[in-house]
Amino acid sequence: LTYAYPLFSSQAKRPTMMDNVILNVYDLVPEGNSNQQSQQQQQQSPALIGFFSNVLKPLGFGAYHTSIDVGGFRYTYGAGGGITRTSSPEGGGDNAESLRFVPPNGTYRESVTLGQTWLERGEINSIIQRMRDGKFTGDKYHMANRNCNHFSETFAMALILGNLLLEESDDSKIKLDTFPAWINRLARTGTAFGIDDGNVCNVVAEARLAAGCKEKVGWSLNSSSDVQKSSNASKSQKKELTESQKAALAKLKKGSSRK
Repeated sequence: LTYAYPLFSSQAKRPTMMDNVILNVYDLVPEGNSNQQSQQQQQQSPALIGFFSNVLKPLGFGAYHTSIDVGGFRYTYGAGGGITRTSSPEGGGDNAESLRFVPPNGTYRESVTLGQTWLERGEINSIIQRMRDGKFTGDKYHMANRNCNHFSETFAMALILGNLLLEESDDSKIKLDTFPAWINRLARTGTAFGIDDGNVCNVVAEARLAAGCKEKVGWSLNSSSDVQKSSNASKSQKKELTESQKAALAKLKKGSSRK
């Protein structure tokens, strides 16, 4: 499994236990949705619904809803409500609370452990708040360009790959390998066909923002003991003055005092 330490300063104390980051996957049938969330999605782009169900689905592209379980809670993203949180069933599976934001045409498929995180609840809340303050608001939901699967991948990346997001500047080298590529293939295909409202989710860039990388530029990810060793090493490497240099410096000081 993939995991990374969170973005701590050198003086911070790391939590002692890791928590699994779990992706829940549901199969969806686009036709016949009647709940409020589905109506909002259909109103956004009726042509998009038809494109998904009538053109892409017969070609073998599935439609999926996803959510993320971490720290005892389940997080998902949708039209209107934006990012929502419910309690996560102990030991996995579903209960009435966790199903509140799953479309009624969603059928549970599987759960995948994406990796692990050291982040505590307050830090997870900060990630969610940054995503809410950014582009993951209910009115910015788009079936192809910014959907629940974009949210799940972005959120999971911020939880698991914190240090890599901070240290690696090349986006092409950052990938959460455990996130199944097929989950959002349908949406990516729709975007590639020109269904673009100018709000296409850049998962890596938005994971950086969610993880707070802008706020942590220059932070040390080393332990305090490592920082102390580094400081001592720097002191030991300072150049000593020669005797002639010391004598010249003394004369200079003596001359300036006479003035």
